[in-house]
Formats: sequence, C-alpha cells, structure tokens
Amino acid sequence: MGGGAECCISKDWCPETSQLTDISSVHFNPLEAENALKKNFQLITLDGLGIQDFALATQAAGGLLAYLHDTKPLDSEINSIPKLDVPSINYKEDFLILDSQTRRNLELTTTQRDNQFHGSFLWAIDRTLTAMGGRCLRQWLEAPLMHAKLICERQEFISTLVEKRSARKVIRKLLRPMGDLERIAGRAGAGQAGARDLIAIADGLERLPKLAQNIKGLSIRIPSFLKEINEVNPSLIRVSSIIRDQLINNPPLNLSEGGLIHDGVDPILDGLRNQLDDQESWLSNQEEKEKVSSKNYNLKLQYHRTFGYFFSVSKAKAANVPDHWIRRQTLANEERFITPDLKAREGQIFQLKARTAQREYELFCKLRDLVGLETNSIRKAARAVAGLDAMAGLADLASSEGYCKPKILIPDNNNSNRFMDIKGCRHPVVEQILVEERFTPNNIKLGKETELIILTGPNASGKSCFLRQIGLIQLLAQIGSWVPAEKAEIGLVDRIFTRVGAVDDLAAGQSTFIVEMADTANILNNATKRSLVLLDEIGRGTSTFDGLSIAWAVSEHLANKLHSRTIFATHYHELNDLSKRLKNVKNFQVLVQKTGKELIFLHQIKSGGASQSYGIEAARLAGVPNQVLTRARTILNKLETEAPTSKKDPSS
Repeated sequence: MGGGAECCISKDWCPETSQLTDISSVHFNPLEAENALKKNFQLITLDGLGIQDFALATQAAGGLLAYLHDTKPLDSEINSIPKLDVPSINYKEDFLILDSQTRRNLELTTTQRDNQFHGSFLWAIDRTLTAMGGRCLRQWLEAPLMHAKLICERQEFISTLVEKRSARKVIRKLLRPMGDLERIAGRAGAGQAGARDLIAIADGLERLPKLAQNIKGLSIRIPSFLKEINEVNPSLIRVSSIIRDQLINNPPLNLSEGGLIHDGVDPILDGLRNQLDDQESWLSNQEEKEKVSSKNYNLKLQYHRTFGYFFSVSKAKAANVPDHWIRRQTLANEERFITPDLKAREGQIFQLKARTAQREYELFCKLRDLVGLETNSIRKAARAVAGLDAMAGLADLASSEGYCKPKILIPDNNNSNRFMDIKGCRHPVVEQILVEERFTPNNIKLGKETELIILTGPNASGKSCFLRQIGLIQLLAQIGSWVPAEKAEIGLVDRIFTRVGAVDDLAAGQSTFIVEMADTANILNNATKRSLVLLDEIGRGTSTFDGLSIAWAVSEHLANKLHSRTIFATHYHELNDLSKRLKNVKNFQVLVQKTGKELIFLHQIKSGGASQSYGIEAARLAGVPNQVLTRARTILNKLETEAPTSKKDPSS
C-alpha cells in the first residue's frame, strides 16, 4: 500500500521476480472502505454482514474494490466490475490450521524439490472433472474442517458414492462436460461474457435437475452445501431456457458480425433477415442473367471480405465479357469483374448486414444482462456442483486405490478421543508413483498411552515418508475423505506442524540451522494438546552435543508439557532412553537388513529403537567414492573405540 512516487517506504522486501504496483492509501481509509462496501453491495450499514468489528478486514475489502474499479476493462460500463459475494468472516476454530512450512513439507499443491504440481498431494488425489470442482478440492485441502458433524456429513455422502458405483458413474458423466459456471457467471455479471459463455451456462444449468434426480436416488441425507442442486432454483431453469431459445447452439466467437440469434426471437431482426434473403435471391438471379448475357455458363458470383461481390471469369474468357462489365482485379488464373447494378446492390447488402449484426449484438447484450442478474444464484449452484464434483472425485479415488472409511472420533471435554489407530497406512502419493514395486504399509497408534514416538533408522529408509503419510492421512480424514489404509480410527487435530528436511532461507539471510530453530520455536510456542507434530532430524545443524541437547529438550517439552501427538524422527539414538523415563514415549525403528556389504531397506516400522544409522552404507548407495568410504570406516572405528563405554545420561 503506497502513495505513488512520493511514497518513501522501502520496497526491498519485494522479490525481484514480482511486480509491485503502488495503490493510494486513501482507498484503505476506514471511512472510504466502508462507503465503498456499502455502495458496491447496496447497503446502508455493514452490521448485517457481521464484519463491523473487523476494522482491518473492512479496510482490506475496500481497497480490493478500489483495485477492481481501477483495473476494469476499458470498454466496460462505469461501474462494471465482477459481481462479488458479500464479505464473510472465517473463524480459525472452524478450520484446521496449516502454516506455510507445513504446506511445503507436506507438498500439498507443489513438490518441495522442484515446485511442480506433478507429484504433489493434490495431484495424487484430484479426480475432479470440472475446474470449479478442482478449486473446491484445493480449498478443502488448504482449510480442513474442525467440526466432526460437517466432516461426517461429507464422509457419509462419499461413502454412499463409493458403494453405489453406477450412481457415481452417472453423476460424473453429467459433471464431465460442465463449464466453469462460477467464473463464467462472474464474466456475465461484469458484462464481459461471450455467446459461447452463455451457451455453457445454459448447458450447465440444464444439468442441475438431472443431478438432483440422481442425488435424491441415493436415498441418504443430502449435505447442506448441496442444497442448490437438491432444490434447483426455478429462475435458473428459466434463464437456461431463454438462452436456448435465443442463442444458436454453436455461436461464433466474434459478437459483432451476427450469426448469434435464432429466427423468430425479434420481429425487427426477422424483418432485416427477410430483406437480406431478398437480396440473396436477387444475387442468384443476377448470376443466372449474366451467365446468359456473357454466354459463359461457368461464370461464378463470389464474395471477398475486402473486394466485395464480383464475377469470376477464367483468363481464356476474360476478353469476351459484356461491355457493361468493369474489371475489378486481375489474378494469375482469373479476372474479376463487377457491374453497376451489382455495385449498387452491394452497398444495400452491406448496410443490411451491418444493421442485422448490430441488432443481434443489442439482443445479445440484453440477454447477457438478464443472465448477469442471476450471477449470485448461478454462483451458489456452481459451488454446490463444485462440492459434488469434489466428493464424487474422492469417492472414485477411494474406490480405485483401495482406501478405507475412517472412524472419526468426536472430541470431548477430557480429550480422550485425541488419538489415531491406523492399520496398513500408505503414502497416497508415493504408492501411485511406484511402478515396479509395491508400497509397504505400516501401522501406527498414537495419542492414548503413547503421545511421543521416537523414530530411528538410517537415511533413505522411509522415516520422512512415514511422517508425511501420517500428516496427509490426517488431512484426508478432516476433509471427509476415505484414507489409504486397511482400517483407521482418527481423532481430530487443531493444527498440524511439520519440520521435515533442511532448507536455507538465503533471501532472509538465514542459515539452515536458524530456519530449523525458528520452525521449532513456532511449534513449541503454538502447539496444543490437540495438535499433531511431525519432526525430522531436529538439532543436526549444529555440533553433535548441542544438537543432541536441543533434540532431547524439545522431545521432553513435547511429551511433558504440551502432550501433543508427536512423531520425532532422529539419528540421535540417545533419545531412545526417553522411553525409560516417560510413560507416554515409545521407541520405533525403520527396519533394514544387512547382508555382507549389501544394505536392504525394508520400509517397515516396528517397535524398538535402532542402534546404528548405517550412514556410511547410505553414502555408498548414493555414489560416494570407495576411497572416501574406506577412510570414513577407519575414522568411525577409531571414534567408537575411544568413546566411553557408558554414556552419561543427557538429562542429568
């Protein structure tokens, strides 16, 4: 927010890859913002919106409206901006909170390595068929639900679609060709929709009764957010009927050249078209007349956008044309001529075509304005369609990938249902990427007797994958989806915290260790008893003893003070001693099998702590030269020989 060239605020924070546009701070003034909202939504007070106590949100909304007015298309009306839904407040208690670090670590919409959609969580689970359904699923992922009733409402509907395969296929067949009603309606409301946009709206609206019929045939309680499909607004059916009656089925892209409106819609347009038909008859008669006059029965009357109407004659017959013909153009293989009568008629025809096209455009604009009046109703229906598409897609995913319906544990005052018990859980992304081998499922029990799991094992053995799959399964459960497992009981969480992998923040001048500690501090300061915490290799960015001390203290704090459900993956085997001191801590390890020099990762999670990390073997698998590996083994043997036989307890 700036004030143009006079703004003295430093813009060093803005990345070079982004473009910064100054906006006058006047638009964000509380009074200006309030007046802008009242004017745009035709209100006399904002009290009815419930945002009167949110001053900053009101100012931001006012600034957004000003921006939309400033960036509207030049050919739009003075007040023509996209129609917006009235502002509403989302409360954090309604949705599971995911910070930016967790979104990156869980690779919700892009991969962490190369920032690609392919390989992300959304890529793996998105079976939606419409653009609006895809956006809906993405919104669900970014804001999972916290209310068990709403989660179960979605889950039951998805479960019915899983069980009733034929009904699911019919619903998805109806959804597949639907256009993006939500955005097209916005364009219509702003006076920017084309004829094909309106045809897409009509096609989508006509499918609503068919969708309603199939949904009612499921014989279950319909989720509240599908109301606009279950009870189709009659005005939308009327609008779709009007569009069909007036617009041809496959209209041209250009709105100014006619060919948009059916016959019989407008008497004036019909009259103009009748006159054009008369002119066409004259042209046909004139062609026959000139054939006789010129004795050239191969003569053709043709039309060119630049040159107009003309008679086309071959080179051989061009010398014997009648005297009243006027040469218009000479080409390699033909000559083109006009006559005085043809030229006079040409002017009349052009005038008629222009008047016809203008009349069609006027009728189209009236039709577009009529559709624009229903923008809000169309959007409501579009959001219902989007929700249906998202649930049908999740049902298709569950059916094809062998997911199970998780039992959602309702939170109580004693927090006794804040646990998860999952058998045969799998990573929803990795199992789809694997081609030549099958994903190894694992079990987990967390939150009852065990609140902290210390997970040890070598690099590349699957610890990070296990952490991520637990987080993703929790997310799937809280959007109402089935989950990749054999059986699951899952308690709700208020936040998911993840710290997986080492990353520098060079733009902010922060090292790997500083970033790691900042993420850890965020977790320790904000996690609650209802949170899920997934940590990987805390403390490795500093010296061994410093790192071990930090990892030990963090683990103790999570188990003793916060009581968050936590999985802590680490190479510090000393942390296994925590299970001897704290009843709510259990040790687990990723199994490996070593035969001679070969190291085989089994990807199985079992109880008990690992005694070594196999780091040198992992380095060999990564391609480190043998000379370096030999020297590393020598140094390791020396360090282990010189180490004290009994390690001092870090907590003492």
